[in-house]
Amino acid sequence: MKKIINQTEDIIEEMLKGLSASYPDLVHRIEDSRVIAKNDKEKQVALVSGGGSGHEPSHAGFVGDGMLSAAVAGDVFTSPTPDQIQIAMQEADQGEGVLLIVKNYTGDNLNFEMAQEMAEMDDIQSKIVVVDDDIAVEDSEFTAGKRGVAGTVLVHKILGNAARNGASLDELKQLGDDVVKKLKQSV
Repeated sequence: MKKIINQTEDIIEEMLKGLSASYPDLVHRIEDSRVIAKNDKEKQVALVSGGGSGHEPSHAGFVGDGMLSAAVAGDVFTSPTPDQIQIAMQEADQGEGVLLIVKNYTGDNLNFEMAQEMAEMDDIQSKIVVVDDDIAVEDSEFTAGKRGVAGTVLVHKILGNAARNGASLDELKQLGDDVVKKLKQSV
């Protein structure tokens, strides 16, 4: 498959600008960041996810009602930084806490955990659900295990709907862990 790219060094910036310009009634970009957040700020637990760019529309394309509250884009195939993740958490938090949905990739795990620790200093309660259903790399010597590529969008949607319907941070964490277990059973 061919891709239309102006300059490789501009791809992430152009993707974020394009997404926020295409749907200004639904999402906005946090200035000087790689964060896309939804405009509608309901009083509910916020869901934040993200990861390396290069697999669009994941994750920024899944920001919206009944899905993610915010998404953060890293460099191509590289995890977003803890600072960028913290910005997403700050933007998304409505006082009910933030659930981080993380693919089981070493860089994502480390950076989201660091961002979680940093957010504690902002008095943002948070929990993490790690999605690790991918069967393509189960026995690969080049990865740290299953990476959660396929099931992550299902976790976004299921937990997004539960958050919209008033589930607490603890309830969403439990539901997320249950969904991840079922995803692994089905592959």
